[in-house]
Amino acid sequence: MKHIKESKRKSFKRQLKSKLSEGSNSGYYYPTTRTAVYWFGRLNTLLFGNKLGRVYIEVKKIHNDYGRCVADWDNRKTPKGKFDQRIIPHHIKVKFYIQLHCKFKNWNEFIETLAHEMVHLYQMTVLKDPYSNHNANFYKFRPKFAAVGLSLCR
Repeated sequence: MKHIKESKRKSFKRQLKSKLSEGSNSGYYYPTTRTAVYWFGRLNTLLFGNKLGRVYIEVKKIHNDYGRCVADWDNRKTPKGKFDQRIIPHHIKVKFYIQLHCKFKNWNEFIETLAHEMVHLYQMTVLKDPYSNHNANFYKFRPKFAAVGLSLCR
């Protein structure tokens, strides 16, 4: 059983590396929500051991960003000062979702952005990192990314 999982993993790594080398030469890439959801599932298996739950993924025009991982809780109805906006309040129910820009320079930029936002989701949901920013927990994923031909940067 373990041998089958490992061969599937190697097969996926080959598929991803092939797609990365193919995608770096092509022009602009316009992802769909369906494509983003598909690759979320594949990356979840390969890089995160299926520890990320299903999340809503939205593809839309975003200003000044290619992607965002959003922790959504309704702070408008909360008395001022109860939550520090820089810290995720894990003691209440928080809705997580990912937003991706609708246009990327190429496929590689799309997949690296999606994977980048998935690291933030992992920080928030699995590690319960209160800040979930570009800290040591974030950069621990660099070797895993490099092993499949992805780069992880700010």
